[in-house]
Amino acid sequence: MQYKTLESLFEKFSKIQMLGPIGSGKSRVLREFAEHHQNVALSSTELQRKIQRALAPFWQQRFISLRDDDAPRVRDLLLKPKFFLNSEHYVEDEPFAQTDPEKLGEALKMANLPETVLRVKLLSLSNGELRRILLARLWMESPETVLLDDPFGGLDPEYRTHLAQAILKMAETNVKLAVSLQRAEELLPKIPAFVYENGEFHEYEGKLPEEIADAPRTQEISTYQIETLHAPESTGEILFDLNHIHICYGATQVINDLSWQVKKGEHWVVMGQNGAGKSTLLALLSADHPQMYSNDITLFGKKPGHGLNIWEHKAQIGFFSPELATQYRENLNIMEVLCTGFTTNLGLFTPPSWEEKAKAKNWLKELGFENPERRFDELSATERRLILIARAAIRPPKALILDEPTQGMGAEFRERLFSLLQFLSKETTLILVTHYHEEWPECMTHVLHMPKFSF
Repeated sequence: MQYKTLESLFEKFSKIQMLGPIGSGKSRVLREFAEHHQNVALSSTELQRKIQRALAPFWQQRFISLRDDDAPRVRDLLLKPKFFLNSEHYVEDEPFAQTDPEKLGEALKMANLPETVLRVKLLSLSNGELRRILLARLWMESPETVLLDDPFGGLDPEYRTHLAQAILKMAETNVKLAVSLQRAEELLPKIPAFVYENGEFHEYEGKLPEEIADAPRTQEISTYQIETLHAPESTGEILFDLNHIHICYGATQVINDLSWQVKKGEHWVVMGQNGAGKSTLLALLSADHPQMYSNDITLFGKKPGHGLNIWEHKAQIGFFSPELATQYRENLNIMEVLCTGFTTNLGLFTPPSWEEKAKAKNWLKELGFENPERRFDELSATERRLILIARAAIRPPKALILDEPTQGMGAEFRERLFSLLQFLSKETTLILVTHYHEEWPECMTHVLHMPKFSF
């Protein structure tokens, strides 16, 4: 049986989960439902990025603002009667929905976070930790309808299992519930499943799991550990050299005595729980973190404050993060977006050469984009990620640094990405952050396992 709208689905099913091909419009369906109905709580990566954009409009300001005692804390977001998303760069007229303080304990249990998190500044939270806080807030709003858009994206394996159990408990309550998923392996037991495609819902024809799969068993680590996947074909100069690195945000230790080298020809996976400092590490490698000046770091043979030119360094690396995918606002077609990768600018300030256009068109075709004139702002979130990763790689750079590139990607797009990375690995060193074990191309040679010191 087919259903045209989410409203018609809710008339028959009070709880649903849904899949859909890339670009089908699942996120739009949830967003439009929330806009046209009362007492609806929507949790999405879009809301998360909105908070991050408002409170840290520039990446480096994210770290500097942690010293500001007036910066909003988790307790403000969860408990303040009227919480406005305001900063000197961003003003919002409407406060967030009011929360019920009586539900705090229940909400923190759902997020699997201790009460001490209340005093943490919002900007010191990792992407995964902020997602968990927003889920806790959603429950404290006491909504009649809960909409979860890609709830497992960017979360470590242990918490994905915990969240799945929490969603099933939520499904036992009186709230209406819709969960939009990116991967079939994330489907939950017991909740009716549908596929949204061509503007319609139809029943999922596969079999739902009988129970939630256990999280992969990972040993709790207290020190940095290096795992060798296979020997690189050859190694050359040392590209990144970090010696006894310490990064603190106030009293919070994020990186504690890390020593690590990356050589040309090696390809590294970085893994760790939410809050283990993975994104902070990438900010050091890309010369974006102010605390690099107080640490013993060598980037491409040069030290911060002693010969390192930040803009020359950035010209030698390619960088992608989930924030960039959400914040990229240039009014360009996808070929033009790729051509910006030949410069250090996000915009297209100089016309690309014939050779650059030809290379961009060829890459687009290899990645499955037949129309190079397609507008970037018309792409799905997954398609935008793939285009921006290709943009970061097209020069090619000396090192390509990717922060959670597969977040929200289905199997087809992961295959496209890994094929690109396998091709690039012959001349570019790859550093890739992921929460999914063994979800990387065959060329990766090492894994850096990072322990968590915060909370």
